[in-house]
Amino acid sequence: MTSDNPNPVDPFDSTTPQYRAYFPEGSRDDVEFRLTRILSLSARRWGTHVENRMMAATGQSRSRWQTLFVLSVATPPITTSLLSARLAIQWPPLIRTLNSLESDGLIRRVENPTDKRSRYIEITAAGRAVVEQVQPILSDIRTKVFVNLSMQEMELATRVLEMVVAGVNEAQQDNDE
Repeated sequence: MTSDNPNPVDPFDSTTPQYRAYFPEGSRDDVEFRLTRILSLSARRWGTHVENRMMAATGQSRSRWQTLFVLSVATPPITTSLLSARLAIQWPPLIRTLNSLESDGLIRRVENPTDKRSRYIEITAAGRAVVEQVQPILSDIRTKVFVNLSMQEMELATRVLEMVVAGVNEAQQDNDE
């Protein structure tokens, strides 16, 4: 992927006076902005790269294989509400994905015997086969993307990102109150 940015190491033009008017050099605001910007940029690029590779190799969209993967590792029974929370997506797009997966025979929805308003979602053997097809591709992508990171760096990055997610969750709860 090519970029119009003459300095891809600094995708924010952080040395310009316009940038520094918002974010003085070395300030917490500067570091917070660059961190959130690189989080967004890396997530978007990761998602696009994985989506393109997965579609080409398996024909499965990200929403489909991520849903199947979560179902494949979950302890049954799993409800739509629980699946929605684990995927961090809202109901309308999840329901569309579930409808598509069910029509393709990759999942089935069964009645919840304790709550008639709720249904359990189960992955089928065909759905597990898709997960088995997806996993080696994801593993290869991760290996190539993280080749220059040590185990310690990946563990540190994971801890930092977990703290970011926790901070976002706390901020959302504060806004909900």
